[in-house]
Amino acid sequence: MEKHYPLPRDEVKSVREAIQKIRYENIEHLYVFKNGKQFRRYIGEESYVNLPLEYLFELKDTDVVHNHPTGNTFSIDDVYSAVNYNLKGLIVVTTQFIYSIKRPETGWDINFEDEFIQYIMNSCEKNAREMVEKHVTQFQIIHEEKEILFLHFLWVFFFNMFNIEYAKKEHPKYSI
Repeated sequence: MEKHYPLPRDEVKSVREAIQKIRYENIEHLYVFKNGKQFRRYIGEESYVNLPLEYLFELKDTDVVHNHPTGNTFSIDDVYSAVNYNLKGLIVVTTQFIYSIKRPETGWDINFEDEFIQYIMNSCEKNAREMVEKHVTQFQIIHEEKEILFLHFLWVFFFNMFNIEYAKKEHPKYSI
């Protein structure tokens, strides 16, 4: 998998500006904010951004904003990274929604290698699949939306278990 090295900072001065800038991009972009200011910027591929190991330590206590052109909420790798690199917050931007998680004040306190955490994750996956199938059988979603809804339900169930703030919001409507 190709590594993506940092690019020079651009004109983006806030998380809100980053969200608007990358909303419609067809490849993944990632912004790192430290104390509210742009610290790093990366551009990846259609379905991933792969930061080199030598830059990962810089993610501690930062807010990361990146887009998913596929329309999905957080991938499992996104959440693992947020926890393992101790991000303060993570935002995923799609054309329709803004998904966010924030580190609890007590810290992430999740070890994905722990058997109990794996059991919880498996239970949440099972519950999410059941919810998606229920929506499909009730004709509330089409087949192409299954994966998007599955990941959303997975994180709703999982984050509720750990009292982690997870939000799915529509983009604000701006008037001129």
